[in-house]
Amino acid sequence: MNSNDEKEILLLYLQRMYWVETEMEQPLEWEAKIELQGEFRDALEILSSDSDRHAMILEKWMKVLDIELPKEAPRGISKKIFDFKGESYYEIFSEIMKYEIFARDAYETIANTDENLLKEIFPEEDTRKQFLQSMNYLVTEEERHRTICAEKVGGYSTIISSPR
Repeated sequence: MNSNDEKEILLLYLQRMYWVETEMEQPLEWEAKIELQGEFRDALEILSSDSDRHAMILEKWMKVLDIELPKEAPRGISKKIFDFKGESYYEIFSEIMKYEIFARDAYETIANTDENLLKEIFPEEDTRKQFLQSMNYLVTEEERHRTICAEKVGGYSTIISSPR
């Protein structure tokens, strides 16, 4: 694969993750807030406000790279409607956790971009370091979100499996 192809893939990854943060995680978390009617408010508020912050970080880097913000789902990402009506908090947090794991893995992929490609995209070392710090920060954040969801899911399975 040539350098231009690799660069296009990286730019597409950034667009996809921006879409995931703004058009998938946000509706997912808001639908969960509506269905859970105040339960787990703190956890859902963390996930939702962090997702906004993540989108702002991505938007900053997309502007630096002169990448257009997607107005529709980028190639490979579908528009999904979330409906948690009648689902338990276990099912809701399990669904959210899938997206947190996906996001963590995607940010790890971006953070592990070939160094030569990053040098080509960001000739200034300081800018390159800042970009990698941002992506590694997002990896850490998404892992924290996965943990938040796992705690909710784990609590449910412990209650279900305990003898009466």
